[in-house]
Amino acid sequence: MLVEVQRNETSTPIIYKDAISSYTKGPLFCVLFVNTEGKRVTHKYPLCSLFRVIEDYEVSTGKIESK
Repeated sequence: MLVEVQRNETSTPIIYKDAISSYTKGPLFCVLFVNTEGKRVTHKYPLCSLFRVIEDYEVSTGKIESK
C-alpha cells in the first residue's frame, strides 16, 4: 500500500511505499509500516497539520479463483 502524507508546513510529501495500514486515532493520522531494519513502526501526525493524504490500494475483485 502506498501512502503520501502532505503536511501544511512542507512542499514535498512524505511517502510510505510499503505501508501496512493507515488509520485515524482520535486527533491523529497514523501510518503503520516496516522500516529499513524490518521492524513495524507507526508514524503519527496531528490531523490539523495535514494538507492532504493520498492512499493507493490494490484493486481487488473479491472473487476467489479456483485452479
